[in-house]
Amino acid sequence: MMIGALVASAVLVTSVTADAASHARRHMPDLIGRSRAQVYAVMRADALYFVTTGPGSANGTWREAVGQSPKPGTVVPWHFQARIRVSTANRHGARRVPRLVGLSRARTFAVMNRVQLFFNTRGPGSSDRKWIVVLRQSPAAGTRVKWHATITLIVSTRRPQHKKPVQKPVTTTTLKKKPKPTCTPTTTTVATTTTSEPTSTTVPGAAPTTTTPTPTTTTPAPTTTTTICKPVTTTTLKPTKKKRVRYRIGDATWYRYIAGHCATWYLPRGTRVTIRDLATGRVIHCIASDREGAHGNRVVDLDTQQFAELAPLSKGVVFVKVSW
Repeated sequence: MMIGALVASAVLVTSVTADAASHARRHMPDLIGRSRAQVYAVMRADALYFVTTGPGSANGTWREAVGQSPKPGTVVPWHFQARIRVSTANRHGARRVPRLVGLSRARTFAVMNRVQLFFNTRGPGSSDRKWIVVLRQSPAAGTRVKWHATITLIVSTRRPQHKKPVQKPVTTTTLKKKPKPTCTPTTTTVATTTTSEPTSTTVPGAAPTTTTPTPTTTTPAPTTTTTICKPVTTTTLKPTKKKRVRYRIGDATWYRYIAGHCATWYLPRGTRVTIRDLATGRVIHCIASDREGAHGNRVVDLDTQQFAELAPLSKGVVFVKVSW
């Protein structure tokens, strides 16, 4: 009886421990770039559920996962339901060659990995992989090639120096004098008329009274000239307001996300931002398409490939200026 009780208690403890382990919280797997079969296998192994959005999600014809929420590495509970953005694009079909001229080495690897194409390099730094920029490419950007086709890149260990733009001669604008007011002279003439009444003279004991009429005299008055000036209307142009550049300064971190995209907590999705490393002066560009939680002095979360263009991933945090 004692041995049977011990065996029963051991089995009970083992089953409780297994249930507790199966119901433990787990990390969200990285599903971006995986096929439909791979997504089902990974989520089933982690005991997680998911819903899909995007082309082919309604009838189950989607082929690849292009986005997910929450992001990879997030701690979620057992049987958590994630949201996956999918696409019906054929992973093995023909594709267009991306534009690689001017891209850095890390950026070139990221772009070619995303479109699933190979490349070989020629030029300074191609043998020891110390090149830093792509100068030319063959075939040209936009050309349709087969899946896993090989692109030839001409690279260099120095960035090309752009010639300074030729300054145009300064054009001097002569200011016209203000027009004088238009004046219209007006002449006014006033005439004065003087009338003399008749005069009567009476002498006693003499002849009858004699009346002598006095003639009427008209004296012209002096001419008065009045000048009427019309006011001159002047139009004042208001100065144009300069566009204000907005920016934030703080820490930038990294996480595994879509290349060329980043996450902020203050910008609307789809905003194109410029990120400058204030320590080295290096500049990158990305599109704010994800939302992060506001923590301390953090202003942006970059994907691993773009963060590597500013500093090594082991550094973890860089002090940057984000402008848009």
